[in-house]
Amino acid sequence: MGKILIVDDDLQTTTLLESLIKMTGHEATSVNLSRHAIQIASSINPDLILLDIMMEGINGIELCKLIKSDSILGKTPVIMVSALDDIGSKRDSFNAGAVDFITKPVRPGDFTKRITEVLGS
Repeated sequence: MGKILIVDDDLQTTTLLESLIKMTGHEATSVNLSRHAIQIASSINPDLILLDIMMEGINGIELCKLIKSDSILGKTPVIMVSALDDIGSKRDSFNAGAVDFITKPVRPGDFTKRITEVLGS
């Protein structure tokens, strides 16, 4: 069972993603304020981090860069989950270190398949 951290300021999204993650047998933890994400991630040591791009404070792309620059968290795969579907957002996400990009609204089957592939289980 993998530990997945969801960082998204939308409560509906985090509730949906938590449900989908739990259906796959993984453990989900959510944080709705991007400024708390590094602290929470450091305390739970997740196997995967899901980041929204558009958040107050630190946006997901900047947060991904911070995660990837951390000596411990930097090895954790990051998937961006965003309503943005433009080439620039995708390019910026991958340049920041994301391993995948899932567009909202998520399609449950596609979402669970992709997190399972990244977790290797």
